[in-house]
Amino acid sequence: MQSIMDVLQAILAELRKSRPSPEREILDVHQAAEYLGQSEYTVREWVRMRKIPFNRVNGAIKFRRSRLETWIDRGEVKSRQ
Repeated sequence: MQSIMDVLQAILAELRKSRPSPEREILDVHQAAEYLGQSEYTVREWVRMRKIPFNRVNGAIKFRRSRLETWIDRGEVKSRQ
């Protein structure tokens, strides 16, 4: 029983190493559009208008998932009761 637990812990450790943490995860335009539920065109327009946080890496538009989450949270509006 202990050897099964050891194997499972080793697999879990490998999975954690191979997958970037969510706050460091980098998305391209397609992935950001899917994440935000928008078209790639809309995301590119937001970039052009500087409405969304992004970076350029060797000319390519990139997004950090954690910054997109913060951007979404800042746009939150309280509903009327």
